[in-house]
Amino acid sequence: MTDFKKAAEEIAKYLRVHTHPLAVKFVDRRDELPSDLRRPSFFGGKMAFCQIITIARRWGWSFAVSPEDVNCAAALLSFGWGKLDEDLDREEELIDFRINAGYIKEREAAIKNLEKVASLMDENKFSFQALIVSPLESGVIQNPDVVLIYGNPAQMARMVQSMIYTEGGVIESWANIGASCVREMIAPMIENKAGYVIPGRGARQLGMVADDEMVFTLPVGKLENLLTGLKETHEKGTKYPINQFLFFEPRFNPTVEKFKTKIKLNQ
Repeated sequence: MTDFKKAAEEIAKYLRVHTHPLAVKFVDRRDELPSDLRRPSFFGGKMAFCQIITIARRWGWSFAVSPEDVNCAAALLSFGWGKLDEDLDREEELIDFRINAGYIKEREAAIKNLEKVASLMDENKFSFQALIVSPLESGVIQNPDVVLIYGNPAQMARMVQSMIYTEGGVIESWANIGASCVREMIAPMIENKAGYVIPGRGARQLGMVADDEMVFTLPVGKLENLLTGLKETHEKGTKYPINQFLFFEPRFNPTVEKFKTKIKLNQ
């Protein structure tokens, strides 16, 4: 069994991430949520997932979350935690929303986008009623489903390399107009593979994800592969920050080069 506290320490050692790696655990029923964890609604209002994730990773807090805690329409629909009125055409409503919200210019483009993300929004595939988000090292979640690691592009590159080192193949990125939480938390479970996500508009506006931040996401069963890759590629010379090659004789601008000719070395 993975020691998640040690895993978080190794991630900090090899990646020097600025926020807590997160564990995510999906729960079948609302009544299975621990009663002693914070709920977004306890603070007097509902939140979007991107806000909850940012608080958890920056403040080190743990959250229990169910539909009553969430006010993000995209998340409620994507996680199967809400549905449109039966007399409405779901596909048409989603297409209209993309256009009216300024995400996509016209209908044909909206249809193409919807086709790409629909596989992650099928309630038959994803029927959990709640989830827990917690820092990986906290011990609150003993058997997480997904691990999220936020970092900059250079840190993403180290994780990509580490996964390829142990598994081969390639690591795919994902960028969409929004609903980053779907790709971060649902996709790793359905597809059983790691990836990295460029945060969408909501994550930037509401979750306040920084300009240089992306998120690496993986099912917990692949965490050991990531850790092995980080350790062994580090030992083989690929580190974060990268060891830059400095063994060369520098060249300067003409003014400096001319002045340098006037300097006599001490004998």
